[in-house]
Amino acid sequence: MRTKNSIRNMTVSIASQIVIVILGFVSRKVFIGSLGTEYLGLNGFLTNVLSLLGLVEGGIGTSIVYNLYKPLANRDEEKITALVQLYKKLYFYIAIAVLVLSLCLYPFLGVFIKGGDSISYISLVYFIFVARNVISYFNAHKWSLINADQKGYVLARINILFNVVTTVTKIVVLKTTKNYILFLVIDIVIFTIQNIYNGRIVAKKYPYINTKKKYKVEKEIEDNLITNVKALFLHNLGGYCVFGTDNILISSLININTVGLYSNYTMIIGQLGSLINPIISAIGDSVGNLIATEDTDKSYMIFKVAYLVNFWIYSVAAIFLYNLVEPFITWCFGKGLLLDSLTFIIVLINFYINGLRGSIAIFKNKGGIFTQDKYVPILESIINLVTSLILVRYFGLAGIFMGTTISSIAIPLWNRPRLVYKYIFNKDFKEYMYKYMVYALLTLITGFLTSFLASFLTDITFLNLVGRGIICVIIPNLIYAIIFYKTQEFKYLLGIINPFIIKIKNKFKLVSSQA
Repeated sequence: MRTKNSIRNMTVSIASQIVIVILGFVSRKVFIGSLGTEYLGLNGFLTNVLSLLGLVEGGIGTSIVYNLYKPLANRDEEKITALVQLYKKLYFYIAIAVLVLSLCLYPFLGVFIKGGDSISYISLVYFIFVARNVISYFNAHKWSLINADQKGYVLARINILFNVVTTVTKIVVLKTTKNYILFLVIDIVIFTIQNIYNGRIVAKKYPYINTKKKYKVEKEIEDNLITNVKALFLHNLGGYCVFGTDNILISSLININTVGLYSNYTMIIGQLGSLINPIISAIGDSVGNLIATEDTDKSYMIFKVAYLVNFWIYSVAAIFLYNLVEPFITWCFGKGLLLDSLTFIIVLINFYINGLRGSIAIFKNKGGIFTQDKYVPILESIINLVTSLILVRYFGLAGIFMGTTISSIAIPLWNRPRLVYKYIFNKDFKEYMYKYMVYALLTLITGFLTSFLASFLTDITFLNLVGRGIICVIIPNLIYAIIFYKTQEFKYLLGIINPFIIKIKNKFKLVSSQA
């Protein structure tokens, strides 16, 4: 059932993301054509700023979800309800705190926006972003419950419809009115309706959480929650400083227009990430249950499989992005919207390093390893900020991203696996680091070969983009299939996939025979 739920979550998420990605590219093209790169930069800047306020959450959600796995596995409705009630109460206070902090931050908004004089109604835009941010907290307790129960696919199917309606409506508004405020209002109205509707679905699926009777969380869990939240706040703060401040630094040190150019890259990388993240996330939804119910050997075997999948996906993705991002931006959005080559390469390196953390991060979080390295993210963020401020003087925009690269390699690269191997697997983490270096080397070699073959398609046309994409999908996957075919991890994957392939074949045969 655990594997079945993971595959179901993954399949529905990928299907929904394909629709969203296609509409996202159309929406971005219309946005740039209607409003220009400055408004695009403002979008990215405000998203980063309000992510800072999200730090108020302090990891409450992650900690409660961690505590939900065991009661859900045991179907202990009383404990589940107690945690959901606590989560709902805490998130109400968080929403109020975020609103107050947003008001306090408002007077300093202009300090961080360089070259945005032509943008109208910045104050109104800011508070629309704030309102959307606050609304997102009111049903957060329900999303956590259904995801912890590995039933996220139930909402994913509905979210496809809402996302399609939102994007299509926003495209129509931009094409007909070129009004950025109306564009944002449409988004927040549909987002609110989506939150209410999804909340009702979760409440119907878990009717026992709707009780007016108050349940109290056990003292042991409460103490664990407080300890973990303190640690997770530091993790979130460090993570934000490393990965969430790029647009703020670019806006304040360079200009808001460059944020707009960079956002085209992050949009494409993010859209690809949204297609591959469900695969890693689907594994993650099952890991909490796995650690809570299975022995160490079983957990370690699943981790090795997840690590191979993690490498495979992000290696192919990095090679794909290297060969297609810039030609695609030129073809889709027009000339003159590219960053310099060094910046692009550093951005891709950061994407790969951060992506390859996925499997180890899942086991760390789902295994409840929060306090053992609570100060590490702060040190990482200090390294990131200091190196970014120094290197931006010598390398410009690329220097900001070099700071992220240096801070990512300096500590998390080796410290996270050390903790997971010590506290979950009871093993030495040298095997992880050895595999990491092998995987990185394979990515480089495969990337050079694939890029050489793709380089023959020089003209920026739709057919050449498709040709490059085919090369970037076939060559790396073929190489990795040949290399890993005989490994235990690959055989395990085949054992999971084969029954589904047989099931699909049988359905086709049935349809053919009926025809």
